[in-house]
Amino acid sequence: MDMTRIRDRMVEHHVTRRGIRDQSVIGAMRMVPREKFVPPGSEEFAYQDAPLSIGEGQTISQPFIVALMLEKANLNAGDKVLEVGTGSGYASALISRIARHVYSIERHEKLALQATDRFEKLGYRNIDVRVGDGSKGWAEVAPFNAIIVSAGAPEVPTALKEQLHLGGRLIIPVGGGEGQRLKRFTRTGGAAFEEEDLGGVLFVPLIGEDAWTASHPMYTATTPSLPETIAPKPSSPPNAQGGSMEKIYKLPALPEGVLDHSEFQQRFWAVQRISWIVFMLLLVTCLLGLLGRGGPFSRQTLLLPEGSVDFPVISRWNAPEDMTVTFTPSSEDRVFTIDAAFLQSFSVQGIDPPQKATFARDGRIGYVFPADSAGPTQIVFRLQTQLPGPRRTLIGMGGETRTQSTFIFP
Repeated sequence: MDMTRIRDRMVEHHVTRRGIRDQSVIGAMRMVPREKFVPPGSEEFAYQDAPLSIGEGQTISQPFIVALMLEKANLNAGDKVLEVGTGSGYASALISRIARHVYSIERHEKLALQATDRFEKLGYRNIDVRVGDGSKGWAEVAPFNAIIVSAGAPEVPTALKEQLHLGGRLIIPVGGGEGQRLKRFTRTGGAAFEEEDLGGVLFVPLIGEDAWTASHPMYTATTPSLPETIAPKPSSPPNAQGGSMEKIYKLPALPEGVLDHSEFQQRFWAVQRISWIVFMLLLVTCLLGLLGRGGPFSRQTLLLPEGSVDFPVISRWNAPEDMTVTFTPSSEDRVFTIDAAFLQSFSVQGIDPPQKATFARDGRIGYVFPADSAGPTQIVFRLQTQLPGPRRTLIGMGGETRTQSTFIFP
């Protein structure tokens, strides 16, 4: 499988055709092997424009969304960039091909270690990863020219705004449940920010002190709800009324399967694999001529008490065909019948040897052939296919009939 060609096709179909124009982003997506950032066994699905499960309840975002976020971040070669939510490391890898240095924070240690290992193997040396609370940013190395958050927050964490350079851009999904909006905040002054709405999105939640709490059963919830405050922690400092000044957000319940859809993906992949196997078998069968005219699977023989009928089961529209009728020895005239549907599928161009007589009765056409007790008699009907599509007709000998099926390709 030529992953480079597949990657280029993904960029063309799912990135540039959908409006991404930043050449640095397009170049990075052509360069970074996305198949290296998905779980083993999922490589063939890496370039579909869909999120994929990477474990720990997390996903690798669909290529278009990643490209959109990077383009809206207006990345430059000299930028220092913070990514919140390393995940598989794919977005950090893309950023590293554009910016000077990337600092990436991941809450799950397992994912952080896997991403670091991928960076080392691919030779991406300008990425630092640490395990921590992404809602707090990375103050030790701030400020940043751009911050890209790959998880949804109830509101913009204050720390992330504070860690932006003047003129810096913050790209972050904001909102609860299905109400997330992708926002861009540009720092225009000490405490001044210009806000832009980039459209609706659906990301996994940003878990942290200044984001969602991890206590909610987010992967088993079935109905969406809005963010709400919950009881304060016992350690929270009381206010004058004895309450708490600390507000903790409760994670919104999302529709089942939105965040962790690996089971659906496995079923989808199984169907795809089966479809490809069937397609390849059919292709090989056709290339070997097994289904073509004269191939071993192109014809069928029906047995009747008074003989047999050999006819095409696969043919082409407006193509010559033949049907061979074999009668057993008999001292009486033999009769072969076809119905009107047969004449819609085939036109009879000739009969060899010719029939003794022809009759029409009860919507059927009968051909009478002379008796021959010396041995079996073969009659060849010269046919021309007519209407394309699947065809079912009735053919008969004497008083017995059989259903004949033929598929005529257009």
